[in-house]
Amino acid sequence: MVLFKRKVLIIIFFMITVSITMVVTFLSTPIYKSTAKLIINTETSSSPITGKRIDYESYMSQTMTFNTHFKLIKSLPVINKLIDTLKLDENDTPTANLQLLLKMDDQKLSSNGNRQNLITTIQKKITISQIRDTRLLTIDVKDKNQIMAAAMATTLAEEYIKFNLRNKMLSSTQTLDWLNNELYEMRKKLEHAEKSFFEYKQKHKIFSITSKQKIAEQKIVEFNNKYLEARNNRLVLDAKLNELNHNIKGIREIANVRSLLDNSMIDTIYRKIVDLELELTRAGKIFKPKHPKIVQLKSELKKSRNRFAEEIKKELANLKSERKVLFAREKTLEKTISEFESDALNTSSKELKFTILQRNVNTSQNLYDLMVSRIKESAILQTSNVSNIRLVEKAMVPVVPVSPNKKRNLLLSIILGLFGGIGLAFFIEYLDQTVRTEDDIHNHFNLSVLSVIPEADRSKT
Repeated sequence: MVLFKRKVLIIIFFMITVSITMVVTFLSTPIYKSTAKLIINTETSSSPITGKRIDYESYMSQTMTFNTHFKLIKSLPVINKLIDTLKLDENDTPTANLQLLLKMDDQKLSSNGNRQNLITTIQKKITISQIRDTRLLTIDVKDKNQIMAAAMATTLAEEYIKFNLRNKMLSSTQTLDWLNNELYEMRKKLEHAEKSFFEYKQKHKIFSITSKQKIAEQKIVEFNNKYLEARNNRLVLDAKLNELNHNIKGIREIANVRSLLDNSMIDTIYRKIVDLELELTRAGKIFKPKHPKIVQLKSELKKSRNRFAEEIKKELANLKSERKVLFAREKTLEKTISEFESDALNTSSKELKFTILQRNVNTSQNLYDLMVSRIKESAILQTSNVSNIRLVEKAMVPVVPVSPNKKRNLLLSIILGLFGGIGLAFFIEYLDQTVRTEDDIHNHFNLSVLSVIPEADRSKT
């Protein structure tokens, strides 16, 4: 009922809203957007000395890297290069009119203020974003001049690549200077270490501490084996002499004595004694004790035993002489081993200093060689124009402006005009206090209606 009653108001509000919106839309200056794309490859960080990778990129570090690029692309050095390349600060340049960028007519600024305002305005026109789940960055530039928008986007990308390369070259130059300084100090340390090592070897007459130590160890092992052999032989002789001294007391132990001695003469005499004893035993069964045969056998047996005793004494004397020789050899070997051990200990004490000096030379030499290698690599990198950032897509000159969006503005004006008119109708209806029906009198004044005057029908008059 209210909508029908206020339909004229709704239509008028709708028409005014749509008309104003379309007039403003068509009179607005169109804004064009152009986009350039960059790819940022992974850049590994390495030690300037060893060359080994020292930084491993995580998701967090990758995010920080991209955020850093966002800020650097819009940094003052890059924007200044963009302005200089496109000559955006020259008013008479037809392709880059300063008044077009700054939206100024006759305002006069100082040189620095003019430049700063230009930089700020250009920065506001630039939007940097990352394409999700890629290493691509987009550089969006919005401007009223579509040719200028495309030129700014492409030139900004190219200037940032040059800016990144200049920074890398500067870093390489600084690293190379540092490496050269360190190389000079390392060369002095190497020369000092080599000189100290040579003087030590010359003073102690040592050419190879390892070979000398090995010779001493071999000699100690060799003489120790000989010492053990002589000592074992002496102990065997001591045991044999003790056994001989114990068994030589009685004639019954002749067999044991003979078994201890390896002497053919003693064995022959022993067999003769055994034969004479057997023959004497058989003769004693036949003859009387004073029989010449018995007397002769006893005489021969006595001579044989005396001879056997003499041979035993000779053998015993030989064994004692041999023991003295072995004992003297044992003492000599023991003394020799002691001398070699002292020499080995002295060599070990020298080895510590020798090893320290040799290690200093080797360490200094390795570091020096590594420094030379890294300097060559840095020099190669310094002369190569390699950047981890590449321009993969240049900006195209846009044909259709991004704003104003005529279709969107028309749709929004229709929606706003329709709902705004309806809302205005209900609002005016709410403010209208006119009494029109019997119910209005009863509701507002709580009075009864006495009569109603009908509206005259003018068609019948």
